[in-house]
Amino acid sequence: MSSPENPMAYLLEFGLRKVEKERPELTNDEKYRDLKAILLQDAEGHFREIQATYATVLKTQCQCGGQLEPVDHEFGKAEGTIYDSVIAKCRACGATQAFQFPKEGFISEAKSAMALRDYLKGAYGIDYAEMVMGELRNRPGKTG
Repeated sequence: MSSPENPMAYLLEFGLRKVEKERPELTNDEKYRDLKAILLQDAEGHFREIQATYATVLKTQCQCGGQLEPVDHEFGKAEGTIYDSVIAKCRACGATQAFQFPKEGFISEAKSAMALRDYLKGAYGIDYAEMVMGELRNRPGKTG
């Protein structure tokens, strides 16, 4: 089971448990179990990549010698490669520095999420992404 420290894997597992509760026959479907395991493994790998990215930024010092801290994070694509882009700001002088790291885990996670979604949609007529989003929208304390 994924931990709340990995928000993506946690949300995926939360949504899939809801799907399994509504469709208990999925627990006996070997292909579903395999696709789910691959997706959760890829989500864990992607999360480890993000943690490594932040650790690298935090270890890097500004030219003034101050500590950098991440202030913005997004994914981008350049020449066919997906990048994790982080903007860091120096705590001492306020200067900003940009970092880009190629991301393989993001690609794996996206591919495995699509494979599971396509399988569930084709075999069972289930759109688990929509079910999860609907569940999250209807939870108490939601924003927006």
